[in-house]
Amino acid sequence: MKQLILLILVLFAGLTFKSYGQDISDKQITFANGFINAVVNHNSKSIVKHLEKNYRKEQLKFLEGRTEQFINELFSGNDMISDEYVNIKYQEITKIEISEIILLKEGGYTYIFRIRDGKHDVLCSLHLAKNGKKYGFIGSVG
Repeated sequence: MKQLILLILVLFAGLTFKSYGQDISDKQITFANGFINAVVNHNSKSIVKHLEKNYRKEQLKFLEGRTEQFINELFSGNDMISDEYVNIKYQEITKIEISEIILLKEGGYTYIFRIRDGKHDVLCSLHLAKNGKKYGFIGSVG
């Protein structure tokens, strides 16, 4: 069901942004769905594996291995109701969906995720990078 929703969003993005939709590969869709499933299932190991390798190494080194803090800081943004900047704890996320996919001029994509935890409704931006054949999200893009 989630894959169908993602496909519909991608197709809608393709209709809205014309040429952008055709640039999104099946592998990219599968990767994004895997990330969404990891978040919905609160699977910290899988969430971390969906992050770009150099980015995750750098951030975990900076945070002295505090993986939970690292993951929680990915899911931040302004609450759509209060406009307050919040970090949503990944274990409290009740819903995540792709709100928009933006093709960047310099290459790559920015994914705008809509994330809810019962108290907040946040739009969060993550950049999808491709290193060789592997995809990985990079946080704090805005």
